[in-house]
Amino acid sequence: MQRLLLDDLDGSNDQGALLAEVRRAVQASQRCIVITGAGISVSSGIPDFRSPDGLFQQLKQKYPSSVSTGKDLFDATLFGDPGMISLFYTFMGELRNLISRANCTPTHAFIKEMDEAGKLLRCYTQNIDSLEKRIGLETSLHTSGDSPDISTPSSPPPSLVSDSSVETEDSTAADKKTRAQRRRRQTTLDRTFTRAVQLHGDLDNVVCTICHTKYPFTEQLAEEFCEGAPPPCPRCKEIEMIRDLVGKRSVASGVLRPDIVLYNENHPQSELIGTLSEYDLKRRPDLLIVIGTSLKIPGIKRMVKEMAHSVHACAQRAKRAGAGKVIFINRDEPPKGWESIFDYYVAGDADRAISLLPIVPSPATEEARPAAVVRRKRVPAAKRAAGITAVAVKKKPGVSLSSLLAPTNGRVDAARKLAASGAVAKPRVVPRKLTSMMKVVKSSVTVKRQQKALPQSPSSSPVMTPS
Repeated sequence: MQRLLLDDLDGSNDQGALLAEVRRAVQASQRCIVITGAGISVSSGIPDFRSPDGLFQQLKQKYPSSVSTGKDLFDATLFGDPGMISLFYTFMGELRNLISRANCTPTHAFIKEMDEAGKLLRCYTQNIDSLEKRIGLETSLHTSGDSPDISTPSSPPPSLVSDSSVETEDSTAADKKTRAQRRRRQTTLDRTFTRAVQLHGDLDNVVCTICHTKYPFTEQLAEEFCEGAPPPCPRCKEIEMIRDLVGKRSVASGVLRPDIVLYNENHPQSELIGTLSEYDLKRRPDLLIVIGTSLKIPGIKRMVKEMAHSVHACAQRAKRAGAGKVIFINRDEPPKGWESIFDYYVAGDADRAISLLPIVPSPATEEARPAAVVRRKRVPAAKRAAGITAVAVKKKPGVSLSSLLAPTNGRVDAARKLAASGAVAKPRVVPRKLTSMMKVVKSSVTVKRQQKALPQSPSSSPVMTPS
């Protein structure tokens, strides 16, 4: 792993040469994957988590008697403690208001520019601020069986208030699992629809803990959150009222919580996210950029290693162009054991690092390239469909391209030179392909057999002269 220190660029030629290599990797890439963390949103006013002035330290200082570490307010076990629940809702309401005032950063603009240039396979983000969606990247996991929009039914379906609802409530966990698997089979994931995958959810929505109905996280809900009390789910409340009117027994009613994934909690759409990541690995990415993350979460660590292995195994053509690299951009160095995973570590602010990495090379850089690299050849239709628009043709010094493509060998070339000088007769050119050579041999054998089968003419017999 080579280290590029942004603070030493002005006084070091080695750092300048290293920056040129990183630029070449970005510009040569055609299938890039970006994995981001909280560090890319710091310049927008949203603090990260683990830095000395991050959210964890702020929470520990704000609630010293209730929170031992800031991570406690992001752990699913907090729902067993009423005091922690109140702190959790208050903090989430304040965080939502902070995010609503934030603006997209230059790093978000860089990811969007990569997408517009056709170089971005997908972005995977750990952030819950939805700034990727705000800049124009699609974040919903769209399937053919549902709509990417949030649906909030105004009235409950009849099954929830009829007698069949009792049977549904008394059904076993195995039956519920079977129905869930059947619903998943009925939907087909659009693997190219989502441009940015939110690995930990977002604060744009809230979700019911019982019926899982989603609602927009409005300012009114944020005010209720700041009071520390979880608001009830409107749909569950309506169902409970209807059941009470028709004389049905009461059922559990849910409350609203942020639609985010906490520690020790499974992602509700983990299967869909796994399908997308497997699909991206099969597309053979040629560049991986990891920005603004401390690489502490096990799932992220596993994803980065799998993606890096796929990038290092990309095509040799991409590697010759300068791609096939894994770049880590962060203020702090990666943990131990990542030296063999990352090719470059760019130490410094994410926005500053991104400003030094143009996606498209400048005209001066394009003119400075050797002629052998600038030359292009026709790309087959299959490669054009895969996004490859041009392939470089490298030319060996002192050898013409026509001689490399000619179906002759060195002996025939030497014979031609002798024939041109008049020393020997011009030889017949033998094609290189085995099938063509077999055709030539068969044709010559046929001609010889036909010549033997022909009767000899009188003129060809020897003439006897009298003695």
